[in-house]
Amino acid sequence: MKKAATLGMVLLLALNVGCSQEKEAKGKEQTKTEASSSKNAEKSALLDFEVNLGAKLRDYQAPFNAYTAALDPEKKTPKSEIRKLKEAAKTAGQKAAKEIPDLDVPSSLPKEDQQTFKMAFKDLGASYQTRADGLGDEKKTAQSDEEFQKFQDQVNKIHKKLGLIDANFANELQ
Repeated sequence: MKKAATLGMVLLLALNVGCSQEKEAKGKEQTKTEASSSKNAEKSALLDFEVNLGAKLRDYQAPFNAYTAALDPEKKTPKSEIRKLKEAAKTAGQKAAKEIPDLDVPSSLPKEDQQTFKMAFKDLGASYQTRADGLGDEKKTAQSDEEFQKFQDQVNKIHKKLGLIDANFANELQ
């Protein structure tokens, strides 16, 4: 009888320990799942925001692209048309420089990422202002490209943190 009782106690203890370990494992899995879900939500919010930002930047960039295309000697664009396109690009650049620093960053992004975007927008706005001021000036264009790269570098810090590939807004705007 003592052996049966001892055996019963051992089995009960083993069952109890096994169940508690299973509960701990489930708790750890839930924590990992919640963290993964949170990170996925952050990635999704970031990418959604960047899609909308890219669309807005394409609107600002379109006059610059039209001006650059008109300069192609093979197109033989009339000088009067080039002047109009240059003025449109300059106006778009000034508008972008004014509006970009005030763009809203989604509150669904972490505060740190919101601040990073706000800082990056200053570089992006400066890039458009420099480009507008220096249409046809290679040095100004190079400076504008550097400012634009600073913007991309700041955005890519967020991408790296989330394990995403680098953003390349420059390619999107071409």
